[in-house]
Amino acid sequence: MSARYLFLMGFLVVTSSVTASEIYVNNVVGRDSDDGVTPTGREGNAGPVQSLKRAIQLARFGDIIILANTGTPYYDSISLTGSRNSGTAYTPFMIQGNGSTISGLRRLPPGSWRRESRSLWKVTLTRKGFYRLLRDGKPLPESIPESGLDPRPHLQPGHWAAWQGSLYFRQDRPELPEDELFTYAADQTGISLHQVSNVVISDVKIEHFRFDGIHAQGLCDGIKLDNVVAVENGRAGVVSSGASRIEIFGGQIRRNGRHQLLILDRSKATPYESDIEESVPMAPQPAVGRRINGEVKMTLRP
Repeated sequence: MSARYLFLMGFLVVTSSVTASEIYVNNVVGRDSDDGVTPTGREGNAGPVQSLKRAIQLARFGDIIILANTGTPYYDSISLTGSRNSGTAYTPFMIQGNGSTISGLRRLPPGSWRRESRSLWKVTLTRKGFYRLLRDGKPLPESIPESGLDPRPHLQPGHWAAWQGSLYFRQDRPELPEDELFTYAADQTGISLHQVSNVVISDVKIEHFRFDGIHAQGLCDGIKLDNVVAVENGRAGVVSSGASRIEIFGGQIRRNGRHQLLILDRSKATPYESDIEESVPMAPQPAVGRRINGEVKMTLRP
């Protein structure tokens, strides 16, 4: 019998006198002017809200936020803070994703690219971080040089690198980058938790954030991730810091930029039957390139 099954069964057999409210979210037909108390619209302002931020504004201690899987990602983020967004061991604060996706992806604005040389292009973003760059919805491979070395002379066609606050891309098609569909990881963190306790997040995919998919910090306790997928985020899929405690049941943490599961500051994160890609140990300033006989050897990451 799996650990995840035992965990879920525990909630079914335990009862509590506290009654949780359900808040429904639908990013296609919902309206933030509605009350969120029903999954479909009725008369007046009854019906689901549209944004995750509005759902968090409405939520109280021990409530359940239920996302409709509309097939369209929620281009939004969630921030849970303090007792208002907490619960008890028997009536946790819950976010039920129903297989939906939360994405930090945004399209590069028109006119963002600047030509540096015949095939080298540059874009400078206002928000710094561990970038992700996609073309036609597919991640492009990143070149990471040895710390302090200029990656531009060694950048291969179809690859990109971050250097001194800008992204550089080596053109590999007849089309100019400014005429193609490029997207990038814009928002910082998918789900941020700060000083919350007894929170359950289930059945949701979190992708393409500049830093982390999920970050629990500041003495978070009783955090449970059930069938959560965290992929292709800039720094890490899941982070536990500030003496926080996370349990991870099933799910997948893979293809994130620097770490998959990052544990800091006397924190803990315990996976049970989870698919977690092994992280490559990194220096304080991540580097996977080497200088051999005066030549920089690059490691290319998809």
